[in-house]
Amino acid sequence: MLALCSACALSGAAEAPDTLPSAIFTDPAPDALHPAGEQAVQFVSHGALLNALIYYPPGAGVHPTVLLFHGLPGNEVNFDLAQTLRRAGFTVVTFHYTGSWGSGGRFTLAHGIADAAALLAHIREPGIAESWGIDAAHILVIGHSYGGFVAARLAAEQPGIEGVVLMAPWDISFDEREWRPLAPAARHQTAAQAFDDVDGRLTGATHATLEAEVMRDGAKLDLARLAPALTHRPLLLITCTVDDEDDEAADFLARMQGLDAPGFTSERMDTDHSFNSQRIALQALILRWADAQHLSPIAAQ
Repeated sequence: MLALCSACALSGAAEAPDTLPSAIFTDPAPDALHPAGEQAVQFVSHGALLNALIYYPPGAGVHPTVLLFHGLPGNEVNFDLAQTLRRAGFTVVTFHYTGSWGSGGRFTLAHGIADAAALLAHIREPGIAESWGIDAAHILVIGHSYGGFVAARLAAEQPGIEGVVLMAPWDISFDEREWRPLAPAARHQTAAQAFDDVDGRLTGATHATLEAEVMRDGAKLDLARLAPALTHRPLLLITCTVDDEDDEAADFLARMQGLDAPGFTSERMDTDHSFNSQRIALQALILRWADAQHLSPIAAQ
């Protein structure tokens, strides 16, 4: 396995600016004819109209593209990472799942997983990739927390995805296994604590509806089961020292190591679930990994 994370990223010490990838702190050269920009777009998933945002780098034509999936409910959307990736030459597409943050429909875990597949299918429709500035032959998926599971599931099921980054991915099956032995009252209390930032933010979803979905479908939403289908492309797993067990991907890590996947890299950062104290180190790690895997439009320095 490839090890990329510097000691300063692991320890939390600040990295000297002259050692950081330039895209973290340097704007790209301006292009008067084809400047950097952004565009609000929409697409349809199982009948719901979803809101998406595209970040374009400067330059004519289409660009290698990152599909960036946020977590549940989406308080942390990683827009700083999106901007850095754009400065590195990627087109970046991020969106809100069905029933989240103004997108139509009712949120469920299953809908969010289906939304990612709908986005990829939409991109592959004639004319869409070009109009969105996307090089459909060079797509990287990055997901955080619930979005990490979404990204892994999409890459496991869909051909043509060049690389995968999972940031503190949620293994939904972990919670199903942990909660099943609990008495109903204890399980409800545990779920309410786990989903304490959901109520009022997701249309049609509460901590109770998500608990019911985890208990009904969680065994099928096993991150480790996806591992065999993810061994044939570069994959970076990033976990945190200050996090819940269901976001530490222990079973997935063990499975990937057991499969001896040649493109698999794992790193553990000394920070919390949203990488609050390590945002620059997180970006540097991802840029260096993308460059090492020959996925980056502009070489990270």
